[in-house]
Amino acid sequence: MTTEGKRIAKYAAVGAVIGIPAPIIGPIIGGIIGAVIGANKNKKLYGRPY
Repeated sequence: MTTEGKRIAKYAAVGAVIGIPAPIIGPIIGGIIGAVIGANKNKKLYGRPY
């Protein structure tokens, strides 16, 4: 796995953990938001989101 992919996975996992208090939809939305944040960080660092 590339460093970019690891970063996206890490942010998605953190977002999912943060979303746990909302029972069903929280981890899903948190994971999506975390992945978007990770992709944006990759885009800033490397010029591509993946």
